[in-house]
Amino acid sequence: MGRREFILYVALLSAMVALAIDMLLPAFEQMRAAFGLAEDSTSLALTMTLFFMGVAVGTLFYGPISDTVGRKRVLLASTILYALAATVAALAPSLEVVYASRFAWGLAAAGPRTLSQAIVRDRFTGTAMARVMTLVQAVFFIGPIVAPVLGKALVEIGSWRWVMAFGVFTALAALGWSLRLGETLPLEDRRPMRIGSVLVGFRTVLRNRTATGYMLSNTFVFAAFYSFLASTEIIFSSVYRQPEWFVPYFTAMSVLAGVVAVGANRLLRRFEADRVALGAGTGYAISATALLGVTVAGDGLPALVLWLALFSLANACHTAFFPTCISLALEPMGKLAGTASSVIVFSTSMLGSLLASFTDRAISDTVTPISVSYFGYSLIALACQLWARGGRSR
Repeated sequence: MGRREFILYVALLSAMVALAIDMLLPAFEQMRAAFGLAEDSTSLALTMTLFFMGVAVGTLFYGPISDTVGRKRVLLASTILYALAATVAALAPSLEVVYASRFAWGLAAAGPRTLSQAIVRDRFTGTAMARVMTLVQAVFFIGPIVAPVLGKALVEIGSWRWVMAFGVFTALAALGWSLRLGETLPLEDRRPMRIGSVLVGFRTVLRNRTATGYMLSNTFVFAAFYSFLASTEIIFSSVYRQPEWFVPYFTAMSVLAGVVAVGANRLLRRFEADRVALGAGTGYAISATALLGVTVAGDGLPALVLWLALFSLANACHTAFFPTCISLALEPMGKLAGTASSVIVFSTSMLGSLLASFTDRAISDTVTPISVSYFGYSLIALACQLWARGGRSR
C-alpha cells in the first residue's frame, strides 16, 4: 500500500470500534420500545459498557499473538469474528442476547483496534508516527459524522436490527481490503509465544515510566469520553428534552474533531509530539474546569448552548491529545509494539469503561455527573502526563 491508501486503511480499522458504537445510538429509542423498557431507561448504556469490556479482554490476546505470528493473520481472524458477532446481534431474540453479542462484538473489534496501532508503529516512530496517527484520526472522524445519520436512516426505513447488520458489511469491507496489506512485522522481530515470554512483555511495558504514564493519561481522558458516547442521547432526550438535537450535534462534533485532528497534524510539523500532547492535555483540563463551573452555577442544568460549547471544547482537546499520546506511549516499545498496544487498549477500554459506568448510572435529570467526571479525570490525566514526561526526559 502507498502512504495515502495506508492511512485510509488504518482509519477504517480504527473506525470499526466507533461505527459499532455511533450507529447504534439513534436506535436506542426503538430498542427501548422493542424490549419493553421505560422511555428514560439507561439500561441500553450497558450495550456500550459491555462492548468496551469485550474490547479490553480481546486486546490481551491479539497483541501478543501478533508479536508471534505476525499482524495480518490475526487481523483477518478478528475481522471474521466481528462479522459473526454483528450477525448474532442483528438476530438477537432478547435483550440478554444483545448484551452477550455486544460483548463478543467488542472482543472481536479489539483485533482491528489493537493491530491498527501496532501496524503503524511497525512502519513509523516518534513524532513521525504522531503525524500519521493524526491524519488517521482526521479520516477516522468521517465515520462518526456519517454513522449517526446512517444509523437513524436505517432505523427509520427498517429497524434497529438493520443497524446491527451493518456491522457485517463493515467487516466484509475491512476483510477484503486487508488482503492488500503486506505483513509489517518481519520474521526476525517476532517473539516466541510462551506464557513466560508474554508476561515478561507485559511487565516490560508496565515498568516503562513513559509508556505507563501516557497510557494512564489516555485512560482517564477516555473514561470521560466513554461517558460522552454512552450518555449524550440521554442528556438530549431526558435531561434537556431536546432529542432532535442529538444527531445534528453528534455530526457537528465529529466535523470539529476532524478539523482539530488536521490542525494537530500541522502543529506536529513544527513541534515535538510531547509538546503538542501537553498543550492538548492542559487545554482539556482548563475547559473541563470551566464546564464544571457553569454546571454548578446553573444548579446542574445550565443553558444548553453554553454547556455544549464547553463540552465540545473539551472533546476537541481530547481529539488532539489521543493520537499524540498513543504515539508517545508506543515510542520506546520497539519490537513489543503489539504487546504494548494490547496493554494500552486494555487499560483504556476496561478501566476507562468501568470508570465511565459510574457516570452513566448517575445521570438522571442534571449534567452534574458528567461535568464532575470531565473535571476530575482531566486533572488526573494531566498529572499522569507530567509524570510520563519526566520519564521521557531521562
